Amino acid sequence: MNTDLNMKHLEYFVKVAQLGSINKAAQALFISQPYLGKIIRELEEEFGYLLLKRGSQGVTLTPEGEEFMRRTTRILEELRYFWHPISGKKEEAECLSVSMTKFSHVMESFIEVVLRHSGQPTFTHRLYEGSAEEVIEDVCQGRAEAGIFHFDSKKRREMEELLLSKRLVYRWLAYAEPHVVISKNHPLVVQNKPINLKTLSDYGVIRYLGQFDDLIYSLTESETGSGCSSRKVIYLSARESLMRLISESDFYSIGIHDFELQDSAYQAISIPISGCDFRFEFGYVIPEGAEVSEITLEFLDNVKKRLQGQERIN
Repeated sequence: MNTDLNMKHLEYFVKVAQLGSINKAAQALFISQPYLGKIIRELEEEFGYLLLKRGSQGVTLTPEGEEFMRRTTRILEELRYFWHPISGKKEEAECLSVSMTKFSHVMESFIEVVLRHSGQPTFTHRLYEGSAEEVIEDVCQGRAEAGIFHFDSKKRREMEELLLSKRLVYRWLAYAEPHVVISKNHPLVVQNKPINLKTLSDYGVIRYLGQFDDLIYSLTESETGSGCSSRKVIYLSARESLMRLISESDFYSIGIHDFELQDSAYQAISIPISGCDFRFEFGYVIPEGAEVSEITLEFLDNVKKRLQGQERIN
């Protein structure tokens, strides 16, 4: 028998046994199902007996598998006890790895949570930004533990069907009414004139590249009519560039209520679009069967409060 046993493979086996499904365990571990299945088969070949009964509803432990599970759990517990107390090393802090569509409210939550845990001796945090499709893909591929994105609330059913096909669990965070985001030095603001999508049609509109731009385009077209939409359009991909352009020009964009540093950093304000039947829906996804870390739950709670306006600075 080969005694050079990979302890990580034992952890994988325990996850399969706990979830009763190789597929669910693969998603929770952020590895592919074929790869995990291969590991389980190699364990069975190594020890010379079946560990799992395979069925259409998942997997269950064989009598030998139950004994193997007991021994494996004990071994892993002993290893955890062996390394930490004797070496004197502290357990590495939980790491935050999330993906988001481009809203500063979510970015501010990431910064707040990271700074709150900055006293830990070691950590590795990651924040990815992109379109809704890219956020979903980040979670599917295991780059992010959770992904936060927004979409037209009228398309909730379509979104749920898409996420179900990808074996992702969706959780609602907030609804948000669309606002015009504009410099407080904009001519319409200074002259105290009405600010709506029709009065702004002579000014440049800033849009992100990607799916989220389609959402803004449909909003502006439905509210202004195809003959009233802006003839001046700036496309870009960076959130910082968008806010800088707003602060230094008479361009505008579409967003939601103010974020924390919007006025002090960019001298920009958010103005509700009156009479609009459109609203953003914000939510997050995690892999089906995944266990979300405490730091990620803390982050998601912070985001929810910001999006619902509970943490706005007045």
